[in-house]
Amino acid sequence: MKKEFWNDSVVVITGASSGIGKALLEELVMYPCQLVLLARRAGDIAEPETKHKDCVLHRVTCDLSDPSSVQDAIEWTMKRVDRVDVLFNNAGITAHGRFDSLTMEVYQKTFATNFFGPIQFIRGLLPLVLKAKGNIVTTSTVSALYGVPGRAAYSASKSALHAALESLRIESLLEGIGVSLVCVPYTDTALRTSGLTADGKVLAEAPAKGKRKSAKEVAQVLMEVAKDKEARLVTFNLSGKFLEWMRFFSPKFLEKILYKKLYNDFKTH
Repeated sequence: MKKEFWNDSVVVITGASSGIGKALLEELVMYPCQLVLLARRAGDIAEPETKHKDCVLHRVTCDLSDPSSVQDAIEWTMKRVDRVDVLFNNAGITAHGRFDSLTMEVYQKTFATNFFGPIQFIRGLLPLVLKAKGNIVTTSTVSALYGVPGRAAYSASKSALHAALESLRIESLLEGIGVSLVCVPYTDTALRTSGLTADGKVLAEAPAKGKRKSAKEVAQVLMEVAKDKEARLVTFNLSGKFLEWMRFFSPKFLEKILYKKLYNDFKTH
C-alpha cells in the first residue's frame, strides 16, 4: 500500500494566520505531520478544532519585510526540524497605484515582503529542502506574467521572484527538488484589505468583482502541486492561461485588454 504523501512530512507555511495559508493549515492538520507555521502575528494562529493526534504544530513569528525577523525564523526552524519536505512560500502583499504615483517606500516595502524576504527565507532553509529532496511551492499571481497597469510594484516584485526561483530550479536539476510557481486567480482572502495604497496607507479595497476561488480551493491545488516535482508554472483558469500565452503571441492586443479592464485602477483623477 502506497504511503500517503503527507504522512510524517515536515511542511513549512508562510503567511499561515489567514487566507490561503490558513486554509493550507486546516487541510494539513488532518495528517500525522509537522507543520511549521509562520506569520507576523503567529499568536493569531488558533489551534484547529479537529486535527490528527500526531500532527505537531510549530508557530513562528516572522515578518518577511524585516531581515532580522526572517533570520530568527530560519534559525528557529533549523534547530527544531531536520528536513523540509514542502515549503509553501505563501505570504505576500499587494500594492495598488500608478507607476508614477507609487512612492519609493511602497516599492521598497512591496519588494521587501514579496521578494527579498522570501528569497532570504528560502535560501536559509534550502539545505533542509535539499536533504529531503523536497518541493518549494510559491503562491503567485498572473500579475507576475506581465506588467499589469495599476500594479507596478506588485507585478514587478512577483515577476522578480519568478525569475529568481526559476534560476534555482535550473541550478538544482540534479538535486531532486521541485520549484513550482502557482499563479492563483482572484481568491477570497484579505489581500486587498491589508495591501498598500500608492502613498503607503492600508489599501482596504473591496474584493475583486467577478467569480472568486475560495482559499480552500486554492489550498487544495497547491497541495496537489506539491506532490509533483515536474510542476513549473501553474495557472488555474482561462484568464491565467490567456495572459500567459498572449504575452508571447500578441502583446499589443493584450495591453489593450489590460488598459480597458483596469483603466479605473490607474486613470488620473
